[in-house]
Amino acid sequence: MEAMRAQTLRVPKVNDRIAFYGSLMSGFEAMRSLGLEAMLRHHGPCICAGDLYDLGDYPGFLSGAGRVAGELYEVLDVEVFERLDEFEGFEAERPRECLYLREHVRLIEPTESEAWIYIYNHIPAPDCRISSGNWREHLVMRTAKRT
Repeated sequence: MEAMRAQTLRVPKVNDRIAFYGSLMSGFEAMRSLGLEAMLRHHGPCICAGDLYDLGDYPGFLSGAGRVAGELYEVLDVEVFERLDEFEGFEAERPRECLYLREHVRLIEPTESEAWIYIYNHIPAPDCRISSGNWREHLVMRTAKRT
């Protein structure tokens, strides 16, 4: 319980890192359409401890024993969190009602790194789990199955 309280009290700041695992990664339109390019600096690939779920148009991430591929970005402007919180359906004052929660976690890779990440705030259907932990690969395979 104490660890949860510490998570909630942490405030994002410049030079923090944030991990994206879905539609906010490079090559997708979300980052550009939200106007985030000047607020973040791409830092490279990352691996997060957790499981990824196919929720249709976007993935959901839950902390867990799996490995999820993502991209790591450095925060250049903390105002980026206002835009991201709105996009992800996160309101710090109403966590039970949020689509996603924003948490600060330790990454698997790069080692000794931590980052903010948006964690899905609901229980997804188990059959929606993406075994590869890679949204980009999953979309390619999902599209191939439909054709």
